Amino acid sequence: MTLDTIKPYLGSIDKLSSTARDDKGREYVQPALKNLGSVAIPLIREVIAPASFRNADPEITDILDLDGTRRVRAVANKFKYGERSRGLQVLRYFGAGGSMPQNRTAFASGDRPSVAYDLNTIVFGDSANHGNRVLPVKAAAQYSDAVSIQPYTDCVDTSFHNRAAEDGTLFDAEAKKNSSNIFERHVLLPGTLLVQTISFNGRTAPPIAIEHLLLAIGLAGAYGGQTSVYGVNVRNHVGGIYATRFERDVASPYVALRKVRERTGDRPALEDVRTALTGAFSDAMPIHVSGGEVHQLQMQMIEALESNDAEMRQRYTEAQGSIGEFFDHWFAGFGSK
Repeated sequence: MTLDTIKPYLGSIDKLSSTARDDKGREYVQPALKNLGSVAIPLIREVIAPASFRNADPEITDILDLDGTRRVRAVANKFKYGERSRGLQVLRYFGAGGSMPQNRTAFASGDRPSVAYDLNTIVFGDSANHGNRVLPVKAAAQYSDAVSIQPYTDCVDTSFHNRAAEDGTLFDAEAKKNSSNIFERHVLLPGTLLVQTISFNGRTAPPIAIEHLLLAIGLAGAYGGQTSVYGVNVRNHVGGIYATRFERDVASPYVALRKVRERTGDRPALEDVRTALTGAFSDAMPIHVSGGEVHQLQMQMIEALESNDAEMRQRYTEAQGSIGEFFDHWFAGFGSK
Protein backbone atom coordinates (compact mmCIF):
# COMPACT_ATOMS: atom_id res chain seq x y z
CA MET A 1 0.00 0.00 0.00
CA THR A 2 1.29 3.49 -0.86
CA LEU A 3 0.11 7.05 -0.43
CA ASP A 4 -0.48 7.59 -4.17
CA THR A 5 -4.07 8.71 -3.56
CA ILE A 6 -3.01 11.79 -1.62
CA LYS A 7 0.24 12.62 -3.44
CA PRO A 8 -1.36 15.45 -5.46
CA TYR A 9 -1.97 17.21 -2.13
CA LEU A 10 1.63 16.86 -0.90
CA GLY A 11 4.98 18.35 -1.86
CA SER A 12 7.93 16.73 -3.61
CA ILE A 13 11.27 15.67 -2.15
CA ASP A 14 12.89 17.09 -5.30
CA LYS A 15 11.22 20.51 -4.96
CA LEU A 16 11.70 21.50 -1.35
CA SER A 17 13.09 24.90 -2.31
CA SER A 18 12.46 27.69 -4.78
CA THR A 19 14.53 30.68 -5.90
CA ALA A 20 13.61 34.33 -5.73
CA ARG A 21 15.28 37.69 -6.41
CA ASP A 22 15.77 40.65 -4.14
CA ASP A 23 15.39 44.28 -5.19
CA LYS A 24 18.95 44.27 -6.54
CA GLY A 25 18.38 41.27 -8.77
CA ARG A 26 20.34 38.83 -6.61
CA GLU A 27 19.02 35.29 -6.40
CA TYR A 28 18.42 33.55 -3.09
CA VAL A 29 16.96 30.24 -1.98
CA GLN A 30 13.80 29.90 0.07
CA PRO A 31 11.42 27.05 0.96
CA ALA A 32 9.04 26.05 -1.82
CA LEU A 33 6.06 28.39 -2.02
CA LYS A 34 2.85 27.03 -0.56
CA ASN A 35 0.19 25.68 -2.89
CA LEU A 36 -3.36 24.45 -2.54
CA GLY A 37 -3.38 21.15 -0.71
CA SER A 38 -4.38 20.07 2.78
CA VAL A 39 -3.94 16.64 4.38
CA ALA A 40 -5.50 15.75 7.73
CA ILE A 41 -4.83 12.69 9.89
CA PRO A 42 -7.38 12.08 12.65
CA LEU A 43 -6.12 10.05 15.61
CA ILE A 44 -7.78 8.25 18.48
CA ARG A 45 -5.48 8.13 21.49
CA GLU A 46 -6.62 5.22 23.68
CA VAL A 47 -5.29 5.31 27.24
CA ILE A 48 -4.32 1.76 28.28
CA ALA A 49 -2.44 2.53 31.52
CA PRO A 50 -2.62 5.54 33.86
CA ALA A 51 -1.38 8.62 32.02
CA SER A 52 -0.84 12.15 33.32
CA PHE A 53 -1.24 15.19 31.08
CA ARG A 54 -0.83 18.35 33.12
CA ASN A 55 1.12 21.60 33.29
CA ALA A 56 2.34 23.19 36.56
CA ASP A 57 -0.89 22.38 38.40
CA PRO A 58 -1.31 18.91 39.93
CA GLU A 59 -4.62 18.31 38.14
CA ILE A 60 -5.01 17.07 34.58
CA THR A 61 -5.29 19.93 32.07
CA ASP A 62 -8.92 20.53 31.11
CA ILE A 63 -11.05 22.72 28.89
CA LEU A 64 -14.72 23.46 28.24
CA ASP A 65 -15.67 22.18 24.81
CA LEU A 66 -18.08 23.81 22.36
CA ASP A 67 -21.08 22.62 24.38
CA GLY A 68 -19.75 23.70 27.75
CA THR A 69 -18.76 20.23 29.00
CA ARG A 70 -15.52 19.91 30.93
CA ARG A 71 -13.12 17.59 29.10
CA VAL A 72 -9.51 16.52 29.33
CA ARG A 73 -7.20 18.53 27.09
CA ALA A 74 -3.67 17.34 26.32
CA VAL A 75 -1.81 20.10 24.51
CA ALA A 76 -0.06 19.23 21.28
CA ASN A 77 3.44 18.81 22.70
CA LYS A 78 2.31 16.07 25.11
CA PHE A 79 2.17 13.72 22.10
CA LYS A 80 4.45 15.49 19.66
CA TYR A 81 7.42 15.24 22.02
CA GLY A 82 7.31 11.44 22.22
CA GLU A 83 6.80 10.99 18.49
CA ARG A 84 9.56 13.42 17.61
CA SER A 85 11.85 11.44 19.91
CA ARG A 86 10.95 8.17 18.23
CA GLY A 87 11.48 9.76 14.81
CA LEU A 88 15.03 10.72 15.82
CA GLN A 89 15.71 7.14 16.89
CA VAL A 90 14.50 5.84 13.51
CA LEU A 91 16.87 8.22 11.69
CA ARG A 92 19.79 7.15 13.87
CA TYR A 93 18.98 3.50 13.19
CA PHE A 94 19.16 4.09 9.43
CA GLY A 95 22.16 6.41 9.65
CA ALA A 96 20.08 9.17 8.04
CA GLY A 97 20.12 11.94 10.66
CA GLY A 98 19.31 12.31 14.33
CA SER A 99 22.80 13.56 15.13
CA MET A 100 21.58 15.88 17.90
CA PRO A 101 19.58 15.16 21.05
CA GLN A 102 16.01 16.39 21.06
CA ASN A 103 15.69 20.09 21.93
CA ARG A 104 19.48 20.45 22.08
CA THR A 105 20.32 21.33 18.48
CA ALA A 106 23.62 23.22 18.30
CA PHE A 107 25.96 24.25 15.47
CA ALA A 108 29.68 24.88 15.68
CA SER A 109 31.15 27.67 13.61
CA GLY A 110 31.35 26.59 9.98
CA ASP A 111 28.96 23.63 10.37
CA ARG A 112 26.64 22.99 7.48
CA PRO A 113 22.96 23.07 8.55
CA SER A 114 22.69 19.47 7.29
CA VAL A 115 24.93 18.42 10.19
CA ALA A 116 21.87 18.68 12.46
CA TYR A 117 18.80 19.34 10.31
CA ASP A 118 17.15 16.26 8.80
CA LEU A 119 13.80 14.62 7.95
CA ASN A 120 12.70 14.99 11.55
CA THR A 121 13.27 18.74 11.21
CA ILE A 122 10.96 18.84 8.19
CA VAL A 123 8.20 16.96 10.04
CA PHE A 124 8.44 18.35 13.58
CA GLY A 125 10.27 21.67 13.12
CA ASP A 126 13.30 23.10 14.95
CA SER A 127 15.17 26.30 15.68
CA ALA A 128 18.83 26.80 16.58
CA ASN A 129 21.53 29.44 16.66
CA HIS A 130 24.24 29.31 14.00
CA GLY A 131 26.83 31.94 14.84
CA ASN A 132 24.96 35.23 14.97
CA ARG A 133 22.00 33.85 13.01
CA VAL A 134 18.89 31.91 13.99
CA LEU A 135 17.83 29.06 11.70
CA PRO A 136 14.06 28.52 12.22
CA VAL A 137 12.15 25.68 10.56
CA LYS A 138 8.37 25.56 10.91
CA ALA A 139 6.97 22.07 11.49
CA ALA A 140 5.15 20.60 8.51
CA ALA A 141 3.04 18.49 10.89
CA GLN A 142 0.57 20.72 12.72
CA TYR A 143 -0.58 18.94 15.89
CA SER A 144 -3.89 19.94 17.47
CA ASP A 145 -4.94 19.54 21.09
CA ALA A 146 -6.06 16.04 22.07
CA VAL A 147 -9.53 16.25 23.65
CA SER A 148 -11.29 13.49 25.57
CA ILE A 149 -14.54 12.08 24.26
CA GLN A 150 -15.63 11.24 27.79
CA PRO A 151 -16.34 14.08 30.26
CA TYR A 152 -13.50 14.96 32.64
CA THR A 153 -15.23 13.51 35.70
CA ASP A 154 -15.63 10.11 34.01
CA CYS A 155 -11.99 9.55 33.10
CA VAL A 156 -9.79 11.22 35.75
CA ASP A 157 -8.72 9.69 39.07
CA THR A 158 -5.72 9.89 41.41
CA SER A 159 -2.88 7.45 41.98
CA PHE A 160 -0.64 7.15 45.01
CA HIS A 161 3.12 7.64 44.64
CA ASN A 162 6.02 7.33 47.02
CA ARG A 163 9.77 7.46 46.60
CA ALA A 164 11.07 4.90 49.08
CA ALA A 165 14.66 4.42 50.19
CA GLU A 166 16.70 1.47 48.95
CA ASP A 167 15.75 -0.59 52.02
CA GLY A 168 12.08 -0.24 51.11
CA THR A 169 11.15 2.23 53.85
CA LEU A 170 10.39 5.95 53.83
CA PHE A 171 12.99 6.64 56.54
CA ASP A 172 15.69 9.10 55.52
CA ALA A 173 18.82 7.93 57.34
CA GLU A 174 20.72 11.15 56.64
CA ALA A 175 18.01 13.45 57.99
CA LYS A 176 16.92 10.95 60.67
CA LYS A 177 13.24 11.33 59.77
CA ASN A 178 10.59 9.91 57.49
CA SER A 179 10.73 11.07 53.87
CA SER A 180 8.10 13.51 52.61
CA ASN A 181 8.34 12.09 49.08
CA ILE A 182 4.79 10.81 49.16
CA PHE A 183 1.94 12.30 47.15
CA GLU A 184 -1.03 11.72 44.85
CA ARG A 185 -1.07 12.48 41.16
CA HIS A 186 -4.06 12.91 38.86
CA VAL A 187 -4.17 10.45 35.98
CA LEU A 188 -6.35 9.45 33.05
CA LEU A 189 -7.97 6.08 33.53
CA PRO A 190 -7.48 3.21 31.08
CA GLY A 191 -10.28 3.30 28.54
CA THR A 192 -10.16 7.07 28.07
CA LEU A 193 -10.35 8.06 24.39
CA LEU A 194 -8.95 11.34 23.07
CA VAL A 195 -9.41 12.79 19.59
CA GLN A 196 -6.50 14.61 17.95
CA THR A 197 -5.67 15.69 14.41
CA ILE A 198 -2.39 16.28 12.61
CA SER A 199 -2.52 18.44 9.48
CA PHE A 200 -0.15 19.18 6.61
CA ASN A 201 -1.08 22.33 4.72
CA GLY A 202 0.31 24.08 1.66
CA ARG A 203 1.91 21.09 -0.11
CA THR A 204 5.29 21.69 1.52
CA ALA A 205 5.83 18.18 2.95
CA PRO A 206 6.91 15.27 0.69
CA PRO A 207 5.28 11.82 1.02
CA ILE A 208 8.21 10.42 3.01
CA ALA A 209 7.45 13.03 5.71
CA ILE A 210 3.96 11.53 6.13
CA GLU A 211 5.41 8.01 6.17
CA HIS A 212 8.02 9.00 8.76
CA LEU A 213 5.32 10.50 10.99
CA LEU A 214 3.13 7.39 10.66
CA LEU A 215 6.09 5.19 11.57
CA ALA A 216 6.86 7.33 14.63
CA ILE A 217 3.21 7.15 15.73
CA GLY A 218 3.18 3.39 15.22
CA LEU A 219 6.32 2.89 17.31
CA ALA A 220 5.52 5.33 20.14
CA GLY A 221 3.30 4.69 23.14
CA ALA A 222 4.77 6.19 26.32
CA TYR A 223 3.39 9.67 26.91
CA GLY A 224 2.64 12.15 29.64
CA GLY A 225 5.84 13.27 31.35
CA GLN A 226 5.75 11.71 34.82
CA THR A 227 3.86 8.61 33.71
CA SER A 228 5.83 8.04 30.50
CA VAL A 229 8.63 6.48 32.54
CA TYR A 230 6.31 3.55 33.35
CA GLY A 231 6.26 2.36 29.74
CA VAL A 232 3.52 2.20 27.14
CA ASN A 233 0.34 3.88 28.35
CA VAL A 234 -1.37 4.96 25.11
CA ARG A 235 -2.41 2.94 22.08
CA ASN A 236 -2.63 5.00 18.88
CA HIS A 237 -5.31 4.47 16.23
CA VAL A 238 -5.08 6.36 12.92
CA GLY A 239 -8.53 7.10 11.55
CA GLY A 240 -7.32 7.46 7.95
CA ILE A 241 -5.63 10.15 5.88
CA TYR A 242 -7.87 12.73 4.23
CA ALA A 243 -7.08 15.33 1.58
CA THR A 244 -8.63 18.31 -0.13
CA ARG A 245 -7.41 21.51 -1.74
CA PHE A 246 -7.76 23.61 1.42
CA GLU A 247 -8.43 23.14 5.12
CA ARG A 248 -11.78 22.03 6.53
CA ASP A 249 -13.03 22.82 10.02
CA VAL A 250 -13.35 19.12 10.86
CA ALA A 251 -9.55 19.18 11.32
CA SER A 252 -10.24 20.97 14.62
CA PRO A 253 -10.61 18.30 17.32
CA TYR A 254 -13.42 20.35 18.89
CA VAL A 255 -15.46 20.21 15.68
CA ALA A 256 -14.54 16.55 15.13
CA LEU A 257 -15.53 15.76 18.72
CA ARG A 258 -18.96 17.32 18.26
CA LYS A 259 -19.54 15.31 15.10
CA VAL A 260 -18.45 12.10 16.86
CA ARG A 261 -20.76 12.79 19.80
CA GLU A 262 -23.67 13.48 17.47
CA ARG A 263 -23.25 9.92 16.22
CA THR A 264 -22.18 8.12 19.40
CA GLY A 265 -22.92 10.10 22.58
CA ASP A 266 -20.46 10.74 25.42
CA ARG A 267 -19.43 7.17 26.26
CA PRO A 268 -18.89 5.33 22.98
CA ALA A 269 -16.84 2.22 22.28
CA LEU A 270 -13.60 2.56 20.31
CA GLU A 271 -15.05 1.09 17.11
CA ASP A 272 -18.01 3.50 17.28
CA VAL A 273 -15.58 6.43 17.50
CA ARG A 274 -13.56 5.09 14.59
CA THR A 275 -16.68 4.76 12.44
CA ALA A 276 -17.94 8.21 13.42
CA LEU A 277 -14.59 9.85 12.65
CA THR A 278 -14.46 8.16 9.26
CA GLY A 279 -17.92 9.48 8.44
CA ALA A 280 -17.19 13.01 9.62
CA PHE A 281 -13.90 13.35 7.72
CA SER A 282 -15.17 11.58 4.58
CA ASP A 283 -18.08 14.02 4.35
CA ALA A 284 -15.72 17.01 4.44
CA MET A 285 -12.63 15.60 2.70
CA PRO A 286 -13.62 12.91 0.17
CA ILE A 287 -10.08 12.07 -1.01
CA HIS A 288 -8.79 9.58 1.53
CA VAL A 289 -6.80 6.53 2.50
CA SER A 290 -8.78 4.38 4.93
CA GLY A 291 -7.71 3.73 8.49
CA GLY A 292 -7.31 0.04 7.68
CA GLU A 293 -4.95 0.81 4.80
CA VAL A 294 -2.93 3.19 6.98
CA HIS A 295 -2.62 0.54 9.70
CA GLN A 296 -1.42 -1.94 7.06
CA LEU A 297 1.20 0.58 5.87
CA GLN A 298 2.37 1.15 9.44
CA MET A 299 2.74 -2.59 10.04
CA GLN A 300 4.69 -2.98 6.78
CA MET A 301 7.05 -0.16 7.74
CA ILE A 302 7.56 -1.52 11.26
CA GLU A 303 8.29 -4.98 9.85
CA ALA A 304 10.76 -3.48 7.35
CA LEU A 305 12.49 -1.57 10.13
CA GLU A 306 12.66 -4.63 12.39
CA SER A 307 14.25 -6.65 9.59
CA ASN A 308 16.69 -3.86 8.65
CA ASP A 309 15.21 -3.74 5.16
CA ALA A 310 17.83 -2.52 2.66
CA GLU A 311 15.31 -0.72 0.45
CA MET A 312 13.87 1.21 3.39
CA ARG A 313 17.35 2.17 4.58
CA GLN A 314 18.20 3.39 1.07
CA ARG A 315 15.02 5.50 0.89
CA TYR A 316 15.89 7.20 4.16
CA THR A 317 19.49 7.74 3.07
CA GLU A 318 18.47 9.25 -0.27
CA ALA A 319 15.87 11.45 1.40
CA GLN A 320 18.46 12.78 3.84
CA GLY A 321 20.73 13.68 0.91
CA SER A 322 17.99 15.81 -0.67
CA ILE A 323 16.88 17.31 2.63
CA GLY A 324 20.44 18.13 3.72
CA GLU A 325 21.11 19.87 0.43
CA PHE A 326 17.91 21.85 0.84
CA PHE A 327 18.88 23.13 4.30
CA ASP A 328 22.44 23.92 3.23
CA HIS A 329 21.24 26.04 0.32
CA TRP A 330 18.44 27.72 2.20
CA PHE A 331 20.32 28.81 5.29
CA ALA A 332 23.96 29.00 4.39
CA GLY A 333 24.53 28.91 0.67
CA PHE A 334 26.77 25.84 0.99
CA GLY A 335 27.35 23.73 -2.11
CA SER A 336 26.31 24.51 -5.65
CA LYS A 337 22.85 25.04 -7.05
